Amino acid sequence: MFAGRFTNNFDPLIHLDRIGVVNQTTMLATETQAIADYLKEVMINKFGVEIIIDHFADTRDTLCYATHDNQKATYGLLEKDADLAIVVGGYNSSNTSHIVELCEEKLPTYFISSADKILSKDLISHFDIHKQNELVTENFLPDKNPVKIILTSGASCPDSIVDEVLQKRVS
Repeated sequence: MFAGRFTNNFDPLIHLDRIGVVNQTTMLATETQAIADYLKEVMINKFGVEIIIDHFADTRDTLCYATHDNQKATYGLLEKDADLAIVVGGYNSSNTSHIVELCEEKLPTYFISSADKILSKDLISHFDIHKQNELVTENFLPDKNPVKIILTSGASCPDSIVDEVLQKRVS
């Protein structure tokens, strides 16, 4: 399992007696916590709950604050009644893609990189994270008034771009 993936003289049976979890800042906080909880439980089973502090470092505060705040805000928005979601950010942004995934679980979701992607009140050019391509969708807005839209973004998306999307006028 560890063949070729460790420092010379490293023995996992000896040297893995104290661990912690440090994540890539773009992961979902819930995924990171699930991994940390699992590994902590493994260490508790091995060493006992009484001395877990000597074997498992509490590193849960390693998630980028902006990423965590955006994810938390998105969860809050998803508790509201809405018709669709627009997620703004770079198409190669992992944390933005995670926010798209969260929104897709509940709503039609359109991942755009700028206000220019809203072509008209009937057309939107958006990125499909699953097929990794951009496509144009017709009639993306429901025929009702008012239309309730969740607008969110990835942590690295400048506020000015989100504001441009918010202020976009279409005909």
